Amino acid sequence: MRRLPPWLVVCLAVLSVLMIWVGWDERHHAGYLPFAMGILWAVFTLAAAKGVLADEKH
Repeated sequence: MRRLPPWLVVCLAVLSVLMIWVGWDERHHAGYLPFAMGILWAVFTLAAAKGVLADEKH
């Protein structure tokens, strides 16, 4: 399976941090769904970052 380019993983990490921050800041108006989506997005980003940091020998 091909891995994501490093610049895309960095963009995903920035997006997840923004989603968590805005989701937590606006939780009284929008509820906890945006915050939860930011957490899920961060988990996806960490899984993608694992592939970027892995060896290329495999």
